[in-house]
Amino acid sequence: MEPFRALRHRAFRQFWLAQTISLTGSWMQGVAQRWLVHELTRPHSEAMLGITNALTALPVLFLAPITGTLADRFERRRILLGVQLVATAIALTLWLLTLTGWVRLWHILALALMMGCVRAFDVPTRQSFWAELVGRADLMSAITLNSAVVNLSRILGPSLGGVIIETIGITNCFLFNALSFLPPILVLWTMPSWGVTNAQRTDLLASLREGIRYLRGNFVVLRLLLLVGAWSLFGGQFEVLLPVLADKVYGVGAKGYGFLFAAWGVGALFGAVFAASMEQRLRRGRLVVVGSFCAALSLASLSFVRHFSLAIPLMALVGLGMVTQNATCNTLVQSLVPDDLRGRVMGFYSLMFIGLIPLGSLFYGTVASILGAPMALLTGAACFALVALALISQGIPRLP
Repeated sequence: MEPFRALRHRAFRQFWLAQTISLTGSWMQGVAQRWLVHELTRPHSEAMLGITNALTALPVLFLAPITGTLADRFERRRILLGVQLVATAIALTLWLLTLTGWVRLWHILALALMMGCVRAFDVPTRQSFWAELVGRADLMSAITLNSAVVNLSRILGPSLGGVIIETIGITNCFLFNALSFLPPILVLWTMPSWGVTNAQRTDLLASLREGIRYLRGNFVVLRLLLLVGAWSLFGGQFEVLLPVLADKVYGVGAKGYGFLFAAWGVGALFGAVFAASMEQRLRRGRLVVVGSFCAALSLASLSFVRHFSLAIPLMALVGLGMVTQNATCNTLVQSLVPDDLRGRVMGFYSLMFIGLIPLGSLFYGTVASILGAPMALLTGAACFALVALALISQGIPRLP
């Protein structure tokens, strides 16, 4: 089947399965970490929760172009192996601090910042690693399968984390996350070496400037990156308002909040399969258009809905459009970029995709505090649609 053809590659298949376990553990730790911050900072935990979340993304904003440059200079398999080992150490540290009762808020904030630095190395390197594992022909399948795993773990991790916190204690979430890094460590350790894609002799800053010059001269790739950034800034971070929508708009409480989050994840799963299935039938540029406006229209429609039963399918459509757009943009960028520049360009992609998350959260939080949560959704959808229309009108639908 077309959506799953990347699984023909043994190295990708092993790493993909290992990553499923690892990402589930990471989401499990995320839930436990937020709960721990809430427990340590009662009754005023909201600000600290926001700061903790921002610290896991801010380093990507500042470091991703540099770490993407490093991904072009060193073997990506080794970088990813180092990333997994450091992430394991962070999880074990948090487990030990919690187990001994020594944990304090500043420990969590410091470790969250360290994990943000890990993400800054992980995301551009991992994104540029897919082409090495499967080649250009199966790149769309690899990227969409990766999106499927990310969103499946988004559903499984928090669910398992909640059960573990309630049954055997929050400490075990951090231990299970540390253990979840063992499969990808083993796979990367035993994986054959591909060597360095581009053994550059120029210094790091010169290499970074070369990547910037490429983006300034390639308006197609630049527009795709800006479209991803527009979603991160004006679209994707609407999730910060889901607790407010569940409680004050739909009146369904914490259980309903979980269903909203799950519906988003399920829609994203279907979006990954849809994008991979339609790749051979529809131009990728048109898939970007379909995904962008599906996400924008669904998000705008959600702002008018006051019934939980209608919100669920709209959440799923937002997830479907989001992944269709982002996965297709990712594939187009990697297909258009030369191999020796892939790491640097994916560094800027990571900046747009993850680095702008804190600003997106600030946007939704600020607008919601002034206009209310429903109007914040409509404002975000309108802003994204306008930017997307401006970028797409420049020729994205005609891309191969």
